[in-house]
Amino acid sequence: MAKIVLIGAGSGFGAKTIADILSYEELRDSEIVLVDINPNHLDPVAAYARKVVEHHKAPAKISTALDWRDGVLDGAAYVITSFAQGGPAYEGVPYHYEMSIPREYGIHQNIADTTGIGGVFRTMRTAPELVAIGKDMEKRCPGAWVLNYVNPMAMLTRIMNLACPGIHILGLCHNVQYGIRHIAGRLGCSHNELRYLAAGVNHMVWFLRLEYLDGRDAYADLPAAIEKMKDDQWHLPVQSEILKRFGYWTTESSGHCSEYLPYFMPRKEDREAVGLRIRETTSDFDGTAPRWTADSDIMQQLAGKKPLEVERGFEYGVRIIHALETGTPHRVHLNVINRGMIENLPDGYCVEVPCTADGSGVSPHHVGALPIHLAALCRGMADMQTLASDAFLEKDLNKAYLACAIDPCTAASATPAKIRECFNKLLEIEREWLEPYWGTL
Repeated sequence: MAKIVLIGAGSGFGAKTIADILSYEELRDSEIVLVDINPNHLDPVAAYARKVVEHHKAPAKISTALDWRDGVLDGAAYVITSFAQGGPAYEGVPYHYEMSIPREYGIHQNIADTTGIGGVFRTMRTAPELVAIGKDMEKRCPGAWVLNYVNPMAMLTRIMNLACPGIHILGLCHNVQYGIRHIAGRLGCSHNELRYLAAGVNHMVWFLRLEYLDGRDAYADLPAAIEKMKDDQWHLPVQSEILKRFGYWTTESSGHCSEYLPYFMPRKEDREAVGLRIRETTSDFDGTAPRWTADSDIMQQLAGKKPLEVERGFEYGVRIIHALETGTPHRVHLNVINRGMIENLPDGYCVEVPCTADGSGVSPHHVGALPIHLAALCRGMADMQTLASDAFLEKDLNKAYLACAIDPCTAASATPAKIRECFNKLLEIEREWLEPYWGTL
């Protein structure tokens, strides 16, 4: 029986992860501990978990906790992290501050969870909790695996790898799984009819090779297929423009992709040319995420008003657990520390590459060199991510500012002096979340 702890079980990953675990017969005797500080999220996800256990008539043991401390991690084999630290992930405060204050300085962001000033401050307030979890694991379950879904993915995964060497840390995202499905939808085929090589940095992974199963180049058909869909809601105009100009398709939504590059967000006319809207946020949050309100899909399943969805999804986390527990190999794309896998990105940076998980562990694949123009775009994000993670590990606030200042989209939007003003204002307004780790600001 493997012990699996889900920290942030009430997040969007929690219920899906439970369904994935119990979809494998070999994992149905797992001990699953659901952890969430918000009872409005923890109670319904626990009810959902027990309903899925009942569906499978599984011997799995389900328990709950409002905190991961006080021995919850004792003997864990796997700890899945999917929480937001300081407040809700994409509403309320402090997220609202990280979106609205940079806008006062002409710095526009759409999501602000991966890069830019929003990403740096999210790292500054989130990394202390993740590292505390890792340090507790080193004492209570050395050698266990952290499967991290928390953003900013690259910064946090690098920090954890350097700060907690006594455990295994992997960064998980679904941009490749979504990305290949987006491409297949445009080509009018199933993603299972394509083979590909994808690598880069988190949220900027490039499909370096894209073929049909018979070996034909699928990239040759993609521009015309996209042109036919230009009025479709899933047109993804930023990626389409990047494909046209750079020759490769990159993952993530247009809103995400636009804030990793200097080309679209800084100027109104350029945003409008690709249909980008400025995301509006407020400081309000009523304490319950939409997925757990009475009329949500999952609560309708719990009430028996909709069929219980127990099919396996395409997230990588449970596939990795299944591979490690059974020896069954699974090919996944993961965020790991670069050790020569991408030759023209520095060793020690966090990169996202294909990996094989099996009974012997997780093995990253050698990719080689990215096309130099793609490597240059990745370097803009990766340099910022590396500097920001170093800032945390060294408790160096000036390095945190410099990470903001060299971020490609931020640098194209404001002068270094204005970026510093913005940084200082956020420091002051987020003092309560930062000072427990960073000390007096």
